[in-house]
Amino acid sequence: MAASPKSSAVLQTRAEAIVNPASGLANDYLNLFNEIVMLIEHLPVMPELIDDILRWRPVSYQSYFAKSVLPGRTSALEAYASLDSGFRRDFEAVVADLDRRAVGAVAAIRRQHKAGSLSSSTTAELCTRAGDAMREVLLKATDLVNHGTRVSRESEQERADRLLYGNMRKVG
Repeated sequence: MAASPKSSAVLQTRAEAIVNPASGLANDYLNLFNEIVMLIEHLPVMPELIDDILRWRPVSYQSYFAKSVLPGRTSALEAYASLDSGFRRDFEAVVADLDRRAVGAVAAIRRQHKAGSLSSSTTAELCTRAGDAMREVLLKATDLVNHGTRVSRESEQERADRLLYGNMRKVG
């Protein structure tokens, strides 16, 4: 049975929506990293997650969407191919950092698992540190996807200081 024009239009709209127009990147790719962070952070209380963690492997943006069943996979790949090369390098550098941190965390967890000390406080501390470190870099990746540039996240205090001192200069 052929798809109706209405359902084709819905699929096309979904396909276009997958790519953020501010960056030309699709947020869906970051789910790969959100998932490993979540698995690692929950490992101390859910040791049954160990097999999923040990099976995790880095996947490039292109491979992720080439294998995806999402309606927008082709749009995501086309948009990625047309990205500014400098912006693509910035994004790939952040992804490489995420990959490095995730692979390092998985390797450390594998060592704990082989040593039979998965339920130790050392593993809990390791998982907390790894999750925090990955979330920090994941925030940079999210900023790139959502805003198209590296948006520095200033603290509330930094923002207050900037606004206060900026306004004082205008007055004085």
